[in-house]
Amino acid sequence: MRLLLITLALLITNACAAENQALCDTEDRYETASHFSDFVQKVNFKYAFEDIEGLSNEQIVEQVARTDEDYRAIHNNFNVKSYFENDNVVMLMCEGDSLIIEDAGCTAKVENVFECGERPACALSSNAFKVCN
Repeated sequence: MRLLLITLALLITNACAAENQALCDTEDRYETASHFSDFVQKVNFKYAFEDIEGLSNEQIVEQVARTDEDYRAIHNNFNVKSYFENDNVVMLMCEGDSLIIEDAGCTAKVENVFECGERPACALSSNAFKVCN
């Protein structure tokens, strides 16, 4: 009985650990970051230059996600959050409560890509929009 309980506890622990380990492989993480950066820039462009009157942030992101298979995969497989300020967008790609990527659409580079084990909470950093000023 004791062995069964220990085995069950190990299985549950491994399942929980695997759940929070998306994009731990460096190559996969940076390939996804490249696609996410393109996605964020297209959202930023739509927000700054297209008619978005009456659309919520989520609707804008969903419209852009439908334009590309890689964007759709990111949007469907991760928790994508968007924040807008002065015609600029910062988007977060999270898994559960863990931040994987933070990117500002006003730059050509990805601002923050976090490795497994070093991921902060899924929240906008205090200086996220400073790169756009």
